[in-house]
Amino acid sequence: MEMTYDEMDSRIRSLEPYEQKLKDKICCPDYSGFEKVDYSDKGIKSQVYVMNYLNSPTFDTPGLLKTVYLEKKKRHLFMNKNARFATVEPHVHDWVELGYMYSGSCTQTVGGKEILLKQGQIIILDSGIPHAIGYTDEGDILINMLMEKEFFTYSFFSRLAKMGVITEFLMNAISEQTSHDSFIVFNSEDNRRIQLFMKELICEFLSPTGMEHEIVNNLIALLFSELVNVYEKGKEEKHAGHGKTYVVPIMRYIEENFTHCSLKGTAEKFGLNANYMTTLLKNTTGYTFKELVTGHRLQFAAGMLLNTELACDKIIAASGCGNSTYFYKKFRERYGCLPKDYRKKGKTEN
Repeated sequence: MEMTYDEMDSRIRSLEPYEQKLKDKICCPDYSGFEKVDYSDKGIKSQVYVMNYLNSPTFDTPGLLKTVYLEKKKRHLFMNKNARFATVEPHVHDWVELGYMYSGSCTQTVGGKEILLKQGQIIILDSGIPHAIGYTDEGDILINMLMEKEFFTYSFFSRLAKMGVITEFLMNAISEQTSHDSFIVFNSEDNRRIQLFMKELICEFLSPTGMEHEIVNNLIALLFSELVNVYEKGKEEKHAGHGKTYVVPIMRYIEENFTHCSLKGTAEKFGLNANYMTTLLKNTTGYTFKELVTGHRLQFAAGMLLNTELACDKIIAASGCGNSTYFYKKFRERYGCLPKDYRKKGKTEN
């Protein structure tokens, strides 16, 4: 049976054994398993813990909901409930973090700035930005969703290509070449859809259905889409230490013109040097121009294989890929089989 919202609420509000110990002052958070490093921001030096939520045997993470593996390559999406009756010391981690204030409120210190996160609001934190959480009482329930950089594939960005600020923020978060000093607070407390999508995500983690991978992927896409609506209505507060990137419009252009766009032509359209543009794309998204174009062509071809009876050579031509040998190689790398087998498998499953 599907979990109801009342069942989910009861489960979320119940005290974990670790939280009960914190409430009774029997124990306190143990950070001994984490490395403490020096951090400097604008000349101000401090020390922060480097956290790894999945691999640390010493840090008790109460309210662990579930670890879901998206697709078949273990692209982790991790969700947990923040431990109440304690503070969380300043720390960093290599994950993009989304915090949802399910109930009550809490104070967070992010990059030296203090923020009050209220019920229904969302904060998205850049990977590598120091942050701490103030004391939370029994009614203050913060749900954290942590996403590995590998989660943000070119196909994920394709779905967000028209969501400028979100795409821009996430591409910066996964880049090794940019500073990591950003966060966005969304005043989403009055947005019905945000609350709905978050409740559905929590239910799916607590009581997964047989299609949890697809459901979670689609819910996250819907969540980010609605966050863009919140942003565009001017209700957001964005903090960033760097200028806007040109990558979002380039990615949008590739998405709309992948069948015929070239590196030289695309670079000229945006007034950029071709080598500089492909380096910019690689440093920001993790993919070169050619890889992004090929990804869209493969995605297009896969859809055509499942939804039409066109011959494979015609689909390859329609995708814009002139080299069939290269196409077959890349298709097999991505889907694990040849196009004809992919089509056959799709018909069998349907």
